Amino acid sequence: MPERTFILRPRPPLRAFAIAAILSLLGAVFLVLSLQNAWHAVVVVLAAVVLALGIALFAMALVSMARLGVRITLTDEGYHVSGTNQEHSGGWADVSKVTQAVHGAHVTIYHGNVRRTHLIFPGGPAQDQMQDVVDAIMERLGRVK
Repeated sequence: MPERTFILRPRPPLRAFAIAAILSLLGAVFLVLSLQNAWHAVVVVLAAVVLALGIALFAMALVSMARLGVRITLTDEGYHVSGTNQEHSGGWADVSKVTQAVHGAHVTIYHGNVRRTHLIFPGGPAQDQMQDVVDAIMERLGRVK
């Protein structure tokens, strides 16, 4: 069976994008108005700060979308989960059971009584992939057990 890879991405931070757009727009408008009308330098600086905050928030939202993704790779031998600063892997022969939460998107892969790997699916596109991931895990686990 070929290797299968799932990439889980979180929902886009729409609230952050909206706030960034509002801050950037307000900052840009007040910066142009204050420069055209020769307003006090404090107003120019405040407008520039608001504009810079909007741009910084937009950049942070883009970075968070890129960095918070999780990659799940399933092979005939086992699985490998890699995400932000963490990596987990295990062999199907060592897996004792796999459970899925009734309410919510939480899958747990058990390796005996102590070791567990938790897969938490955020809402949005990743939530839609949850059943595909569970089916692929169960299929590969069924071949080994």
